[in-house]
Amino acid sequence: MNLKNIFNSIIENWFIKIICLIIAILLYSTYQSISTETKIFSVPLTVYSDRNLVPANNIEKTIQISVKTSPDNISILHQSDFKAYIDLDQYSISGKYDVPVRIELTPKVQVMEPLEVIAKPKKIPVMIEEKVSRLIPVEVLFTGEPAEGFEVIGTTMQPQEIKISGPYSVVDSFQDAITITIGLTERERPFNQNVPVSPLIKNPLIKIEEPTAVYTSVNIIPKQINRTFQNVQVHFASLNPFFTVKQETPVSIVVSGNQNYLSAYSLSQYAIQVDCSSIDMTGTYTLPFTVHLPNELTFVSASAEEITISVDTAPIEEMP
Repeated sequence: MNLKNIFNSIIENWFIKIICLIIAILLYSTYQSISTETKIFSVPLTVYSDRNLVPANNIEKTIQISVKTSPDNISILHQSDFKAYIDLDQYSISGKYDVPVRIELTPKVQVMEPLEVIAKPKKIPVMIEEKVSRLIPVEVLFTGEPAEGFEVIGTTMQPQEIKISGPYSVVDSFQDAITITIGLTERERPFNQNVPVSPLIKNPLIKIEEPTAVYTSVNIIPKQINRTFQNVQVHFASLNPFFTVKQETPVSIVVSGNQNYLSAYSLSQYAIQVDCSSIDMTGTYTLPFTVHLPNELTFVSASAEEITISVDTAPIEEMP
């Protein structure tokens, strides 16, 4: 058969042949649609950004993947068979880009036929900016009050600054300080606390470089107060029983100590004493005194360093 005959056989009844071809294609497509199923998977979206450019807008954590294949294949597919990601390393300058979503398939899925995998959406709008870092001071905010009679006298933090990084516009507008909250309610003694920093930074575009927690040490001690005892009655020690003494000088003293202890304390009758062992006749004397307090208290000052007393002969009791 020569070429002319071949050509004539091809074009003979060409219209009918085209119609048959179209019908065959339609039948094949119909069969394929009838013999395949579609399943939607929600998979995590990974962002690759190893260069000095990072996303400056929030990107969805997951996307949907439409998978079309045979019912038998559908039945053995799992979310873990698909990995979705966008690659920002292909860009070298800042700007807004529609970044295509790429899908990686496990070897099991790669050999499936028929197979159609479509990411929804196919592209992700991303604003890319230069990655910068910055040191942010850490401040402490106390909540509540220590137990009655106690107070905070000092706080230390380590470190006092946190290093963050992220897109330029976000880092540049970040707050001037990070505030950590420490509860003091009913505390009575010093304590240490590690405060995680991550929960304090709400913007997911900000990354904490170092460290991830702040170590705080809070020093709480009993509150110290001063209390004045006025017109204290003096005890006259070692006085000859043949004499009587009258206190001529009023004495007041100031005492320091733990608030809870000192507020409830009552002076002993022996708190202020004068040594009268040297008195051997009546008259007026000016003598020093000593202050005697429990170990929990400290003598601060007195209204005088000496007191004046009058010494008389003690009355003689009559014999019955």
